[in-house]
Amino acid sequence: MKNTNNMSFLTHLKRTKLHYKNRWVVKYDGDLVREVKLIYNPDEYRKMKTPRKLHTQKGLIKILENDKRRRNP
Repeated sequence: MKNTNNMSFLTHLKRTKLHYKNRWVVKYDGDLVREVKLIYNPDEYRKMKTPRKLHTQKGLIKILENDKRRRNP
């Protein structure tokens, strides 16, 4: 029997209101998303030697929707 209650990360992001200061870092493998990391303290992260671009929850949702379209044409 197939589990119909599994929720994708994208669906979870759309349904959940996370803290407004949280930001995400996206790592790519070519054009496709390989990894997403949640950054709890973006101010501290920006002070690192080579910080990556930080994305808001809304921006991350757009990135993941585009990635989903690329994977499933």
